[in-house]
Amino acid sequence: MNQKCMLCPHKCSIDRRINVGRCKAGEKVEIGGVSLHKFEEPCISGNYGSGTVFFSKCNLNCVFCQNYEISNLGNGKKIEVEELAKIFLKEQENNAENINLVSPTIYADKIIEAIKIAKEKGLNLPIIYNTNRI
Repeated sequence: MNQKCMLCPHKCSIDRRINVGRCKAGEKVEIGGVSLHKFEEPCISGNYGSGTVFFSKCNLNCVFCQNYEISNLGNGKKIEVEELAKIFLKEQENNAENINLVSPTIYADKIIEAIKIAKEKGLNLPIIYNTNRI
C-alpha cells in the first residue's frame, strides 16, 4: 500500500498503516460477509448465483445505505490477502457465476493482490466491481 492513501476520490492521504482515513479503514482488508447471492440482478446471478464479497467500511458513509451495519458501523472481520484469495476460490468451487466485489474501492490494492494469487491457483471467473465510487 502506498503510504498516502489515494484509493478513493477523497484522496485523504492518510497512512493507513498508522491511522484510518475518511472511510475508517486501516491497513487490512475487512469483510462483512461472503455469500453465493442468488437474488442479485439475473444477468449477474445467472443460474447458480454471484459469489458476493461484502467489504466493511466505506468511503461514502451514506446514512441510507442498505448495508449500513457493514459500511458505516464496520461490522466484519479483518483478513489477510491470502484468505481473500481463498474466498474467491471457494466461491468458484461453489459454482458461482462470478466474483462480485461489493464496495471494494478502499481495498482495491489488496484485492488486486488477492486476484493475482487466486488466478495462479486456478481462479477463472469474471470479476464484478460492484461499487459506490463517486
